[in-house]
Amino acid sequence: MPSNKNETVLLRGNRFNVHLMHLEGSDGKTYEREVIRHPGAVVLVPVLDCDHIVLIENSRPTVGETLLELPAGTMDWDETPEATAVRELAEETGYRAERFTLLHEFYSAPGISDELMYLYVAEGLTAGEHAREAVEEIENRIASRSEIIQWIQEGRIRDGKTLIGLYAFLHSPQFQ
Repeated sequence: MPSNKNETVLLRGNRFNVHLMHLEGSDGKTYEREVIRHPGAVVLVPVLDCDHIVLIENSRPTVGETLLELPAGTMDWDETPEATAVRELAEETGYRAERFTLLHEFYSAPGISDELMYLYVAEGLTAGEHAREAVEEIENRIASRSEIIQWIQEGRIRDGKTLIGLYAFLHSPQFQ
């Protein structure tokens, strides 16, 4: 977690912390910015076969909607991205994977957070029981490549990490 003497902790949370940064401007003045310090997260593209992947319908109280998303989750502060990928795939979807391939890394919102997201493709899936958190309202949604492309074009997929993950996956020569 990047932090330095020019930051003050405003809030310590379970999943992230909020810091106050003191930045020196080109005009010589000091400016303050609130930033989220985050342990990172994973996003998963669970591949069932050459044409189908597992999405989730996820109720998001923050925005008051149920969104079509790729499974994802926050890393624990001392957890590796690979360990998070294994854990989150099973928790959210019930699937286990034979292999995980790191496809891409990206910042979710670098203007306000240092959250680095690791995009994995999960293959060799075996169905099992999910272990969703008590407050999670999630349903698996199997989708074909053509359905996904249509849903993106229609604006039905509105989650940023999901759009990034799907575009990266659909345009990767490795997974054609």
